[in-house]
Parts: sequence; C-alpha cells; structure tokens
Amino acid sequence: MNNITQLYQITPDELKEFITKGIKENLKGLVNNSTPPQEKYLTRKDVSDLLSISLPTLSLWVQKGLIPCYRVSNRVYFKASDIDASLNQIKI
Repeated sequence: MNNITQLYQITPDELKEFITKGIKENLKGLVNNSTPPQEKYLTRKDVSDLLSISLPTLSLWVQKGLIPCYRVSNRVYFKASDIDASLNQIKI
C-alpha cells in the first residue's frame, strides 16, 4: 500500500511551479462550475414594452398577483423567468 514516487532531474522550484499550476487549474474549474447563472431583471418599462401593454395595465396585473415583482427602494423589477412563467399560466 505504500507507494513511493521518486522524481529525477527536477528542481524544487520546478516541482513547486508544477504543483501550483495543477492547483490553479483545479480551483479555476471549481469556480467556473459553482457560479450560478445570472438572472436577468427587467424594469417596468421593459416589461410593458415586451408585453405591449401600458404601465397602468402592468401595475394592475401586479396588484392582481398575475406577475410577481421585486421592489428595491423605490424601484420595481421583474425577473425574465417569472414573466415567462406568468404568461404560460395565464395563457395570454
């Protein structure tokens, strides 16, 4: 069970560089795999243009709960995925 690996014709600096390179490649792979996809947020104007409706109609739909929104301070945002899901539910 004891495996012994002997290295010939390699300096300590070369060994250190080889190990560092391997670790960086592995970490880079982990970082790329762990980043969630960015959700696209739309403004009220974006959504009203996308759906070809007026801003008051959009506000009415939000009040009725047909389309979920997210408030940040005085601004209102919509997730693009929520818009698609809402349209599939109400079948416009």
